[in-house]
Amino acid sequence: MRFYQLQRPAPSTPRHWSGSLSAEHVWSLPGVECPTCHETWSGQFALPSVDLSSLSEQDLLKEPRVEPYAEYARLASHVQPFLPSGLSPEPGMQFGPLRGTSRGSWGPVSARVGWEVLVTQEALRHLRAVGIRGLVPVRAELQGLNTGVVLYELELPVRGLLHRDAVLTGPQCPTCGWYEVRISPEPWLDGDALPHDVDLFRPTNGTTYTFVNERFVEAIQALGPSDVMFREARVTPESRTGSIH
Repeated sequence: MRFYQLQRPAPSTPRHWSGSLSAEHVWSLPGVECPTCHETWSGQFALPSVDLSSLSEQDLLKEPRVEPYAEYARLASHVQPFLPSGLSPEPGMQFGPLRGTSRGSWGPVSARVGWEVLVTQEALRHLRAVGIRGLVPVRAELQGLNTGVVLYELELPVRGLLHRDAVLTGPQCPTCGWYEVRISPEPWLDGDALPHDVDLFRPTNGTTYTFVNERFVEAIQALGPSDVMFREARVTPESRTGSIH
């Protein structure tokens, strides 16, 4: 099985479609100011399927901002029960569907950023019909779409690993969890940890990267041109630990 990194084309690449969004997820945890490592940071992980509408403090999660660690930790503890098993909250984590406005026309699959993959309703039907595994579509709440067009954001399962030789990490802060990370410009996959139950995924140690296998690529290419590119990813069987000193 061959694997590919799904990427947004470079700005200089001619586009097939004119679609663009001005939209954000409904809720997000604040970024954090850490008293231990003195870093101020916020991640970019999104879980559009997580519904926080029943959370009593949901209004405190609607305005992106930075908070002292104690306040962040308090809010994160309220969000934790809503998360999928095995996932922990992190600063800046986003929840709920994309909400905002759309302009232009949309092809079968699009990537506003590398970790935000959108498909049309017709493309979603096709992916389901051919048996693509791991699909968690969440309908985007958008004004301005052309008549009959519906867009879904795909919430990608977290599976597998980037090869450790492609990821260098520093020591982790015991308080906020921050650590320095450097990822190769063309990361490759750990062949000992490849997922075999899904056809698209985010690596556990690289959740802003989207990887798909050849089954997904073939299914999308059958729908005609899209404004994404698929770069074949190297798969290396052996793993070795990398670190920043």
